[in-house]
Amino acid sequence: MPDITEITLSLQLKQLERDGLISQTVKGDKPPMQVSYALADKGQSLSPILMALSDWAKEINYSG
Repeated sequence: MPDITEITLSLQLKQLERDGLISQTVKGDKPPMQVSYALADKGQSLSPILMALSDWAKEINYSG
């Protein structure tokens, strides 16, 4: 996402973490620290819904 600011990305990631959709892992105790994110169980539960939405979007795009 080239047009997103670091502040906006940080706020969105924090909100997704608060909502229980993602989990954050921080490696290292001094800068530069490595931060990674993964889908939490709650986030994984959205996978079938998102796949169905993706399939629908592809279908209407190709038939439009």
